[in-house]
Amino acid sequence: MTSINVLELPSSIEDILTKASLDTVEDLLLYTPPNLSYDVPSARFKRHQGAKGTTSRSSYDRLMNLTPDEITLAYDRAAEYIVKERIAYKTALDLLQEENWLSLGDPILDDAVGGSGFMTHSITEIAGESAVGKTQLCLQLCLTVQLPLHMGGLDGSAVWLSTEGKLPYNRLESMIGHFVSKHKDALPTLEADEIRQSIYFDDMPDQESQLQTLNYHLPILIDDSHQTQRNDESEDSGQESGNQPRKKPVKLIVIDSITNNFRSELTISTSSDQSGNQGSGSSFRESILQRSSELCEIGLRLRALADQYGLTVICVNQVTDVFQPDAALLPPSGSSVFDAMKLKKPALGLVWENTINARVVLQRSRQLELQDSDPYADAESSEPQRTLSVIFAPWTAGSRNGIDSAHTGYCQYRIDETGVVGLYQGQNNK
Repeated sequence: MTSINVLELPSSIEDILTKASLDTVEDLLLYTPPNLSYDVPSARFKRHQGAKGTTSRSSYDRLMNLTPDEITLAYDRAAEYIVKERIAYKTALDLLQEENWLSLGDPILDDAVGGSGFMTHSITEIAGESAVGKTQLCLQLCLTVQLPLHMGGLDGSAVWLSTEGKLPYNRLESMIGHFVSKHKDALPTLEADEIRQSIYFDDMPDQESQLQTLNYHLPILIDDSHQTQRNDESEDSGQESGNQPRKKPVKLIVIDSITNNFRSELTISTSSDQSGNQGSGSSFRESILQRSSELCEIGLRLRALADQYGLTVICVNQVTDVFQPDAALLPPSGSSVFDAMKLKKPALGLVWENTINARVVLQRSRQLELQDSDPYADAESSEPQRTLSVIFAPWTAGSRNGIDSAHTGYCQYRIDETGVVGLYQGQNNK
């Protein structure tokens, strides 16, 4: 948001607009000059009363004191500033130059999702059942994001928002050690403590704290980190600030998981309604509508932050059982890891699906191997084989109608002490 101070308006006009909560260029341009003095009092008053601290409607009524020429002057200067600074309107070349990619930390995984990793300015969902490797992949992204741009990172820090408990710190420590060893030649100054300091964590145990964090705490943290970067860039680059490492701007948000609070609180609400045996059906529908509304609000907030600061947003989603398979969720034909008894789909329904930009599904399956020496022996379960499938994404060749294994959109992977590692076709999983 841009303050109206940059418009250099007369102090009398600027004072009235500020008191009416039209204190940014973007807010001012929400209204055309003929409607500015008529529509604003009711609409802006209801929207900004709490946020702006306004206690009466008099500030909005004062807009009526502005003459048509004064309103036109403010509007014209705001429009001119937007066009001149190219804030609201950008060319295709501008968008291309601003776009970056976050590597998954493995070339095979990067190829599977399109060649370069996950795109910035977007929300990517990683869905899958328990123990399939969703959290491991997100931890790997928290490390990769700290790499320079030419190495597939974003030269930034990560924010981990958890609804399912604490950060898996022990596993993170193990991955940090291998990560530093892997990049010690290219980045000799990379230290484990610097990596730890660039991963922020916050807990969101319920929906109330989740909305509080996403609406207030998270935007403040992100803006503060980017403001610190701007201040550092404005200083002399030749001067070192002691031994303190540079604080990197937030470039990655991980929510693990987006599903947990909605599922648990919806179940609790439904159970309490059914115990009373009155209006349970109506209350359940109201809960569903409320959940959809909150999902839309969260999606809009995350997308706004991603667009404004060039972030990669990763939302971990759980899965539900299905009885009729969706062709988009099936692995390529001839795949040996498909388990017909475990058909699942991502949770939260169509509302959430229309909010995200990309969906990646992780799956696992155990193959049964018969003992050749004893035909009556029980089958043994081999090491689980895991697959990554891109269901839809604007930057890959995959589509909602299925993924062709001959193109990007699918690969196998394993999990070892270093993290998540992609596998070529036919490569041993061990």
